Amino acid sequence: MNQNRVTDRLKTLRERAGYTVREFARELGYGEKFSSYRMYETSYKKDVLPLPMVKTMVPLLSGRGEPPITANEVWSLAGVTAGESGLVARVTPRPAPPPPQPCAEDLPPAGSNRIAIPEYDVITSAGPGCVPVLCSPQDGLRPVEHWTLPRGYVAAFSETPDTLAIVRVAGDSMEPDYQSGDRVLVDTAHRIPSPPGVYVLWDGFGLVLKRLELIPGMEEPRRVRIMSINAAYSTYELTLDEISINGRVVGKWTWK
Repeated sequence: MNQNRVTDRLKTLRERAGYTVREFARELGYGEKFSSYRMYETSYKKDVLPLPMVKTMVPLLSGRGEPPITANEVWSLAGVTAGESGLVARVTPRPAPPPPQPCAEDLPPAGSNRIAIPEYDVITSAGPGCVPVLCSPQDGLRPVEHWTLPRGYVAAFSETPDTLAIVRVAGDSMEPDYQSGDRVLVDTAHRIPSPPGVYVLWDGFGLVLKRLELIPGMEEPRRVRIMSINAAYSTYELTLDEISINGRVVGKWTWK
């Protein structure tokens, strides 16, 4: 067994935690389709596991076995390393938190017809993408700036103006529609790629800006076509289980 392969490392951690393949597959939500999980221990070809899958594994594996498995050991399966306490805080199961709110001093005055939209210091790569951090605004990030706009204007284009966030684009795969340095307005409440559109997502390797389209059919898990606008970049497909959607792009700011 080559312990450097992610398949072997996953199997070692699962066995160290005392799970059988069937038991672990059930805990991960595969039900009786444990063979769908087994491929991650046998024939999976990528260097790291999908981020959403590893986020689910952390509370299942951490603290089990001898010596006790650490959160960082599990997190490394996704190619991410960080301070263990921060990881535990971010992946501990909890109810979905409310949309991030600006600090009191940044809010428009009471009775104001304006809304403060938070900007987060994360970069959505419109290119290959390799940002090894959790990047959802709901993952505990604090705003670095607030953009104040008329509430009535924003509400004309968004049914959920209080769930909007702003992030910056990098790379060229979404040119000419989205240029490097553009700020995009993201509806963080919109997490399902329907209808097709441009979304911010973690694809297992980085935070990216891509056009998503659900592939027709009812087979589970549903597959998603992930597309660039720049023809120099290829289209690829992943399952909904393998990606984590941060929100739908509903607008952008660009300098002319």
